[in-house]
Amino acid sequence: MSGDNTHTIATVTAAPGYAEFLEAYCDKEQPLLIKGLAKNWPARERWQSGRLRAELHTLPKVRDRGVFFVSRSPVLEQDIEMPDFLKEILASDRIMQDSVAWRFWINSRNNRTEFHYDTNAENVITVQVKGRKEWVLVSPETPLPCYPFTNFSLLKDEERLLRNKRFYKFDLEEGDLLYLPPHWYHRVVAKEDENININWTFTKRETSVISKEFKRDMERCGLLHSFKNSDSALVRRCYETAIRALPNVGGIGWGLKSFISSPYTPSRGALVSRFFKELLQIPNTLLTLPNVRSTLKKVDKT
Repeated sequence: MSGDNTHTIATVTAAPGYAEFLEAYCDKEQPLLIKGLAKNWPARERWQSGRLRAELHTLPKVRDRGVFFVSRSPVLEQDIEMPDFLKEILASDRIMQDSVAWRFWINSRNNRTEFHYDTNAENVITVQVKGRKEWVLVSPETPLPCYPFTNFSLLKDEERLLRNKRFYKFDLEEGDLLYLPPHWYHRVVAKEDENININWTFTKRETSVISKEFKRDMERCGLLHSFKNSDSALVRRCYETAIRALPNVGGIGWGLKSFISSPYTPSRGALVSRFFKELLQIPNTLLTLPNVRSTLKKVDKT
């Protein structure tokens, strides 16, 4: 690959302690791969597709409980062993969580999630219980071009996308754990016939890492808040139209500036500048328009 800036992700073979994880990885928002952390989990043997279907089939059918409903099943919880450093993080007052403690994913071979980063400045801990997935992580200091006001990449040409970017490319193998910090773009491809992952997510209440993508997120969050609450009916209608047309254009969730303490507060000038920077993406967006809605919906479901 021309202009190859691939790096080697930090890799260890044993789980770090709570203080070490915070200092070396979480506070600095640097990815970490822990090899074989879940190799002795009962889930690796028990979570065969036939058994899972049989046991999960006994769960009640509930409408509007969300895509992560099965993560609330005690059938699954008894088969996993949360690492100690994660237990301490989730129990601390340093972070916020949504209502779902953890999430359960099953994917078949070649299931693909295109480049994006997670909203709400989410930190993700993911364990590959079964199968294998290929990951590409791109640093928020060398961000990818996105659809206007969203967190999804415009382009599908991976060689072009990664040119002059700082990125990691690796396989997450059965039993491995990955820490994915906020604002890191990622593309994931399932490599086996059956792939099972579980994720824990949390958002830090405070950060000192002010990456290029964090600044963009703070600025676009401020812009969308301004549009939504504008005194102009026309501006509000344009905002509502965009939300309907591109379901994730407003996918900021809680609103970063209202719940994360950081040294960066966007000025009015920064918001105006961000608005025009986002508008400059519209010509590229129009070229990919037939794929925009399908891409955003596909990523939203994975």
